[in-house]
Amino acid sequence: MKKGLLLGLTLTLVTTVFAGCSKNGDAGSASTPAPGSSASATKTPGKPQKVRVSVWDRSNSPDGTKITDSVIVKWIQENALKEDNLEVEYVPLPRSQETEKLNVWMASGEAPDIIITYNADLVFQYAEQGGVWQLDELLDKYGADINKLIKPALDTAGTYKGKRYAIPAFRMSQAAGPSMKIRQDWLDKLGLKAPTTLDELYTVLKAFKEKDPGGVGKENVVPWAIPAINQSAKGFFFGPMWGAGVNSEGPGIDLYMPTGNLVSGQFHSSIDTQQGKEFFAFMNKLYKEGLISKEFVTDVNSQKYTQQYTSGQAGFVDSNDDPWSLTVNTRKTVPTAKWVTVMPFKRSDGSQYMQKASSYGLFNMVPKTTKNPEAAVKFLNFLAKHINVVQSGIEGTHYKVENGLRLPIDPDKNAKEIGWYLGDLNLLTQGYMGPPTKEQLLKMNTNPEYAELLTPFYEQFEKYGKEAPFIDSPRPVAQKNIVNLTKYGYEALSKAIIASDFEKEWTNTLDGWVKLGGRDYDKEISEKLAEMKKK
Repeated sequence: MKKGLLLGLTLTLVTTVFAGCSKNGDAGSASTPAPGSSASATKTPGKPQKVRVSVWDRSNSPDGTKITDSVIVKWIQENALKEDNLEVEYVPLPRSQETEKLNVWMASGEAPDIIITYNADLVFQYAEQGGVWQLDELLDKYGADINKLIKPALDTAGTYKGKRYAIPAFRMSQAAGPSMKIRQDWLDKLGLKAPTTLDELYTVLKAFKEKDPGGVGKENVVPWAIPAINQSAKGFFFGPMWGAGVNSEGPGIDLYMPTGNLVSGQFHSSIDTQQGKEFFAFMNKLYKEGLISKEFVTDVNSQKYTQQYTSGQAGFVDSNDDPWSLTVNTRKTVPTAKWVTVMPFKRSDGSQYMQKASSYGLFNMVPKTTKNPEAAVKFLNFLAKHINVVQSGIEGTHYKVENGLRLPIDPDKNAKEIGWYLGDLNLLTQGYMGPPTKEQLLKMNTNPEYAELLTPFYEQFEKYGKEAPFIDSPRPVAQKNIVNLTKYGYEALSKAIIASDFEKEWTNTLDGWVKLGGRDYDKEISEKLAEMKKK
């Protein structure tokens, strides 16, 4: 799964409690000492080895606290020094400028000792250029807990030409990723049902705009809240675009939308399909009628998007957020708000499609400029030993264990103190082992609405989700063109959505894609998928 799906996957209050939902929830973890206490291992003698670690900078702190000053970062720094004699420094990596910043770091030799990306093509590029350490022997020597914790991900991803150049995060539940949500309280007020097709979505959005069921003023209603379509965004095009007939049957440019369709063995990126054109014509129509956020092109950090749904102005979103967390956040302003899951839209052939998370997510790499690559692997192994801390916080402070479940002690405190960044410190796992059952959800929160809203959210992935293929062989065309194609895709598709003459602009969009090597990019994917099929 490319980073568009992932999964980002920022940690919500829902997911923080799931670390203990399965037998393997604590795989590889050690007993967690409280901050300030003696660590379980003896401090390694000698001068500490410094490890500089990348961490996403999402500019999402609720109170201005820097992630580098957060309570869990301080816990990690203190205990990594005590246990493994590692001096840990976190280096912020802007989420909205990931690839550009990484390339600058690598070119200048100033990259941290652990760099992160969701982009497998970038892993291949750095490996091909000799810019990152081969990790097989280091992982065998220093990564016992890593191997124990994330073996399924290691078996699937992170290699290039048969050698390991990245340690992937293990997505412990594939019931995760983007999905559509809608305001049930708005539907109820208008006597409408949740849309089941793209055409029905248009009808519902138009009703939201014209009838203002939230009482926010017609000029303030945002029927579909959506930010810029880049990698820092919290709102996506996945669900509606899948409903238009675009699939995710191969890797794609790094935008939060379906990758493309495989037709008679040939892969076509979504931008170069008839279904893709029809979808963006639909988005152009929504824009002209004021049914999507007018400011989406410039909302690169999702600030406007967040304000729109939390203030109660928005009626529909497509995002990684679950309906419970959306409901909780919106109810701070609108006590009657209720977000529910919208099941995948029925397409023209009657099918329903969505993508579920792959077994891997984030990739951890160690640049060749790192003088002590063993220290980087030791640090990741430290995280594996204490995976419970970066999954759920500190036991007794942030959560308690009951019936094998980690339950938050004070959800509001957790949201402010750790919820906005904890998932970004967890470089080795994403999600938890298996989706929770309704019974588990009821145990985790006595409010029956909690299970009511979350049960269909998880069930949709089990019923309709398909995993995208992972190509682990060299893709030189992608390595050469992916950055330019992604930048172009963001700019060109944004222009198409707001164009006064869509047909003219779409012709320009497709011409530019071809000139930048888009069809050569697709041809390479077709060849690689064919090679995989023969194996």
